Amino acid sequence: MLVNHKYLIIGVVFLMVPIGVWAISSTNYAIDPLNSGNSGGQKSQSNNYTINQQQVGDVTVDESNSANYHIRHGHLYPDDADVVIDFTVIPEKRIPAVGNDSTRVIIDIYAIGGAIPLHSYSYYDTDNNGHYTGLVLTDISPGTYDIAVKGYAHLRKRLNNVTLTGGTNNIDFTFAGTEKLLCGDVYVNGSYPDGDNMVNSVDVTYLTSRWAINDSGVSDERADVDENGQVNSLDMTKTVNNYAVIGD
Repeated sequence: MLVNHKYLIIGVVFLMVPIGVWAISSTNYAIDPLNSGNSGGQKSQSNNYTINQQQVGDVTVDESNSANYHIRHGHLYPDDADVVIDFTVIPEKRIPAVGNDSTRVIIDIYAIGGAIPLHSYSYYDTDNNGHYTGLVLTDISPGTYDIAVKGYAHLRKRLNNVTLTGGTNNIDFTFAGTEKLLCGDVYVNGSYPDGDNMVNSVDVTYLTSRWAINDSGVSDERADVDENGQVNSLDMTKTVNNYAVIGD
């Protein structure tokens, strides 16, 4: 029987090519091949991503962190043990009054009656309706806590004795829209990077300084408390209305 040597040679050459897994790389990604056994502490790294290699269920693998991503290894995410919150918070006196409720917030979790947060989560931008979905409370186990929210230019609001279960919890800081975050805590310094949780003379002074250079329609995220696009007498009036008020 005649053998077609051309195809036989090609087949042999093909079989001699080493079989393995190579790293995948591009400008933004570099992913090394995963181990089939223990992860061994290896990492896939690039300018934007650091991913610890893992097996499904390998709880010994550290978390992967980067500027944009946080990946928890060792279990499906989120699982029933994770405490997750969807929350609603509405800033007061916005212009326009509807669909202009976005703000930057900090969430603090306290032991019941505690003065120092067990954990703080910052900053999170709510949507135009004041909602935020899917905040995973790392380092917080299911239980009963006090939970507080503070807007970027607003006083803190605290809810006491809130029971948080594994899975998703819905937290409404507005009590169905009847209570809003009070505005006016706009001044910041090194000691109070998020404001000092009171409306006082330093806030009025700061707002006045921003008013002087922003009356042409240039917005200031902190001093423009009503978010109408400029710092003016409306912001001053709303701040003075809350003068001497201290947040929770």
